[in-house]
Amino acid sequence: MSKLSAKVKNLIEKFKSKSSKFKIAVSAVAVLTLAGLIVLGVSLSKPKYDVLFSNMDPKDSGAVIQSLKDNKVNYKVSGNSILVPKDQVDSLRMQLLSSVPMTNGSQGFELMDKSQFGQTDAQMQINYQRALQGELERTIKGFDAVESARVHLVMPQDSAFVKDNKPGSASVTVKLKPGNKLTSEQVKAIMALVSGSVKNIPMANVQVIDDNLTLLSKDVEVDSKKDEAASVEKQQDLKDDYEKKLEKKVTDMLEAVYGKDKVKVKINADLNFDAQQTDTTTYDPKTVIVSQHTVKDSGNGGSTANTASPVDNNMVNNTTTTTNNNGSVNTHDETTTNYDVSKVEDKTIKAPGQVKRLTTSVVLDGNLDAQTKNAVNNLVVSAVGFDTNRGDSISVEGLPFDTTLKDNAKKDLDAMNKAIDQANKMKLYTGIGAGILALALIIGGIVLFLRKKKKETEAEEEEDLIQPKGIDALIDDNTKEEPKQPQFKPIDFEADNEKVHVENEIRKYAKEKPDQVAEVIKSWIAEDER
Repeated sequence: MSKLSAKVKNLIEKFKSKSSKFKIAVSAVAVLTLAGLIVLGVSLSKPKYDVLFSNMDPKDSGAVIQSLKDNKVNYKVSGNSILVPKDQVDSLRMQLLSSVPMTNGSQGFELMDKSQFGQTDAQMQINYQRALQGELERTIKGFDAVESARVHLVMPQDSAFVKDNKPGSASVTVKLKPGNKLTSEQVKAIMALVSGSVKNIPMANVQVIDDNLTLLSKDVEVDSKKDEAASVEKQQDLKDDYEKKLEKKVTDMLEAVYGKDKVKVKINADLNFDAQQTDTTTYDPKTVIVSQHTVKDSGNGGSTANTASPVDNNMVNNTTTTTNNNGSVNTHDETTTNYDVSKVEDKTIKAPGQVKRLTTSVVLDGNLDAQTKNAVNNLVVSAVGFDTNRGDSISVEGLPFDTTLKDNAKKDLDAMNKAIDQANKMKLYTGIGAGILALALIIGGIVLFLRKKKKETEAEEEEDLIQPKGIDALIDDNTKEEPKQPQFKPIDFEADNEKVHVENEIRKYAKEKPDQVAEVIKSWIAEDER
């Protein structure tokens, strides 16, 4: 303990001996460190909050906050978000979703559950309208691009005496999320949703408006005429596809015999796109006994008296009475028979797209005789499914095809290919000639260089013979030196100097004017021969 106190005193004395600036700096560091520890301790001791719900409707937010207050749960509100302690987020979310009704700002058919006994028809109709509006609002709010929505319906009115056929109308106001925009197809989808959810409200009577007072449904076309035009266009596409399939079938079959581009086939198909339903009832002329009733009484001997009493066409009653001499025995027969006519009912529904009539035209290249035409006609009959009951017709003709355009195109193509081949050959010949000229120039340059070097060597030897030898040569006159082989400087063809530049220029000149270069080489050869 004494050692510790001694060290502390020593530190205090050293601190006191330091300058005032050092003391202030150490004190400031100590204070900041203490403050940081305090803040860190407070922040760690405080509970961490996380988002429970965000971007909720004000009504739902109020219900959630009231439930949190009732359960004495700490919460915070930050903008459109409700924050609770992080360790309670999951449990509170499950608890509130099951206990607090999340209406998303709209009440739907739960309004009908609150209906009280004794409400008038008008009140029931209003509640039903409000429920429809609420359900549509919830559905539209579920879209990703929509933040909130309001729906207003004008319901068509019916009465017990006069039915008002005037259709209803609807208006939808949407508030979009930042950065989002509804396309025309999405607007049309909202209109179709409202029109399909409410009776007797066509899509043309549904208006969609955004929060900037822009009528989004203005440019959306819901005209029935456009739908009819689209239907007609689709039918025409189906007709064209069917005709092309038949044409390809016949063309492939005939081209295998007459060759490619020797056959032309055109088919016109008249299709019936009307859906037909046929109800047939067949009656059997043979009568059928539905029910029969017979009563017979018998007795012994006597005279007989007959009586008949028909009731209707299906019932006959016959009565026979036999009385003996003392009148004690009677015999009675009664028969009742009911007849009916049997019938069979048959319902047939024909799908649209049935072929009403086919017209086929076949043209072959060249002249055809009657036998060939008949053979081609038989082949086409089997290929297209010819039916005389429909009034189908087939026409086969042989005519020479006009091949002028094809021949001209072939000539142009051949000429173009020939020109390309010639151009390629000229490039090849030019390259070979340029290479030969360049090689000749290089060889000529080497020859000239060797000749020049030879002349210089001979001139030096002549000068040595003319000029007297030096003192050293006189002293050792008899000493014979071995002849040295002449050493030539290697030629550097890739060196960038004046000589290489001249050679490149000569090579360029030979490539551009080969005739003149050839004349120069001929003159050099002639000079050497002289």
